Amino acid sequence: MNIRSITIFLLLASLIVAGCVSDDSQDDTDENITEGEQNETPADENETMNGENETPADEETPTVDNETPEENTSGNGVVVVPATGPMTYTVNLENFLALPANLTINSGDTVVWFNRNSPTRNFVLVSNEGLWEDQTIGYRGRHIHTFNETGTYTYKVQGYEERMKGTINVI
Repeated sequence: MNIRSITIFLLLASLIVAGCVSDDSQDDTDENITEGEQNETPADENETMNGENETPADEETPTVDNETPEENTSGNGVVVVPATGPMTYTVNLENFLALPANLTINSGDTVVWFNRNSPTRNFVLVSNEGLWEDQTIGYRGRHIHTFNETGTYTYKVQGYEERMKGTINVI
């Protein structure tokens, strides 16, 4: 059994257990990552395996307006709360591609580039606009950048420019 299968099994098992247990305390996750942190292995290897590219930067306990519950809940009683505040987007560097290659984000949002390529290989991430110095990202490493100004920014992976490049549109 390979590591990926074990990891997926553990993730599914934890989701099942989390769904059966009620915890009123706020989640203490390590999502306050500073821009200076890079080339580190994520604590949770599955944080991007589900293919989602958006996660709330700050999670808050949702509240329900008791006067109009039918407007705030779906048919099964689940509260639907739109995400607010800065978001974190993930670009996976794998199979010699940058996925997704193009993102549209809001000012203040963060993009994390993860090196998940197989075979293992170091990549050099380059900002065409010079937003950061060229970053060598080792296998299972990452580079994090918060985009605070609107504009269109492009990046590439040195040596693989034709397949591993992208655009970040900040609105």
